[in-house]
Formats: sequence, structure tokens, C-alpha cells
Amino acid sequence: MANDKFFLTYNQQMKKLRKDKKIDCNGTPHKISLVRSGYFNMINGYKTPFTCGTDTNGNHIYFPNTSLSQINSLKKFDESLRIFLLKYITQVEEEVRTLTGYKFDQCNDNGKIPWYETNAYSSNATLQSKMNTISSAYSELSKSKSEYVQFYMKKHEQIPTWIMIKVVNFSTFIDVLHNSKPNVTHAICKLYSMYDSNNLPNVKLLIGSLHWLRRVRNSCAHNERVYCIHQTQARSNSASGRILDPYYSQLPTSYSRCTKKIFSIFLCILNTFFQKKNLHQ
Repeated sequence: MANDKFFLTYNQQMKKLRKDKKIDCNGTPHKISLVRSGYFNMINGYKTPFTCGTDTNGNHIYFPNTSLSQINSLKKFDESLRIFLLKYITQVEEEVRTLTGYKFDQCNDNGKIPWYETNAYSSNATLQSKMNTISSAYSELSKSKSEYVQFYMKKHEQIPTWIMIKVVNFSTFIDVLHNSKPNVTHAICKLYSMYDSNNLPNVKLLIGSLHWLRRVRNSCAHNERVYCIHQTQARSNSASGRILDPYYSQLPTSYSRCTKKIFSIFLCILNTFFQKKNLHQ
């Protein structure tokens, strides 16, 4: 078929970039970039900032004098950004899981009400939601190969909350927190200064932040692009609560400074790319 993608050798890929896309691609360094990263990962993944439109056939038009080295530089920046974000996201994840586990037991008669009972969760949460969360946690624990999980399963009659909180997937953990009693969610909101316009704990912002954190973390962990990652519009019936623009202004000043600093560096680098291109137009 006309749209089928056929196998191309590295030399043929380089020729295609020069002939069809007018991208400077010559010599051993450029070939090594294609060998290590792959045509799809590099070109399809990082072409957008280097394109200025499409032709009548829908093919992308690249800025004059675009080179594979420039595209590779953006890819390397994205790799550095992933490493940076993953380092701190995992620290935040560990902290919020630990604090949630502690507060969860504290608010459940110091752990006497176990996490696998529905009355350990908020009365405002539906029974279906609580049962789904408990079921997911059980399923993930049963599949765990961690030594401490296996030890508790063999030597004890139940898995403590702190192990459950540590082992379950991030999305399941967020569901556990979301369905927890208000004293739990409000304590975490208070800890991170997440309040609404009435100075009340903003649970929606908390849950939305964690979902967004999870999405970025997964992209970093699976080697997906993060330099252009953006928040998708939540479905109207979504109960998770996504971060929306009005909520961003409610974050503490320290959050804003950190975020703006990261993206100002990123925009500065992209601006440098575009300035170089404009000089050749």
C-alpha cells in the first residue's frame, strides 16, 4: 500500500532526511545518532519545534538549515529533563505515600480498623469505589515478589497498611488516598498548603496534582517525551480531579518559582534553536 513504511538501512534513512525533509544529515556522528536513538524516536519524537508548516501532501516542512544535530540536541535536553524530574518525583511519591500510610492508621483507631475493611474509608465514598480500591490493592499485593510482602503473607495473618501503601501502583495509591477519611486527605492538604478560595483543604487539587505527577513520572520511567507533555482535558464525569489553570495560582510561591525556573530554562533553549533558524531564512 502507498502509506506502508518499508525497512530502510541507516544510509537510506540519512538519504531520506536529506532529500525528502531537507535536513542536514551527513557523516558518522549523524549515523551514530540514528543507530543509538532510532529514526522514529528522534525524528517523529522531536521534529515539531523544527517544522514551519506542511505541504499540499500533508508532509512537514522544516526550517531551512535544520540539521540532525539540532534535533539530537533537543532529544538530549529531554533526556536530562526526564532524569531531573524523575529524581524529585520519586522523592515526593515516597514522602506522600509514607505520610498517607501513617495518617490512615492514625485516623482508623491507630490501625485497629484494617485497610481492607470498607469502614476504614470515607463515608462519602461509594461502596463500589471503596470495594474497587481494596480489590485492586489485594490483587497487586498478591502479585508482588518483594521479600517483605512474601514474609508477611507467610508469617502473619494480614498485611499492614504501610506495606500496602508502599507496594500498590501509584494510581491505586491515589485511589486509596482519595477514598480515605477526610481527616487523612485534609491532613495531607494542610501539609502541602493546598487550600481553596475559602481557605479549606483542597482535596481536588491534591488528587489532581498526584495524577499529574503520576503521568509525568510514567513518561519519565518509560522513556517518553516530557519536554512537550501537557495536561489533557479531563472528562466531565471524571472523579479524579485534574489540575486546571485556576488551581495553579493557589500553589505556594515556592512551587511557582520552581516550576517557572524549569520552564524558563526550557524556553530559553528552544528560543536559541529558533533564533539560529531565523538567521538562515
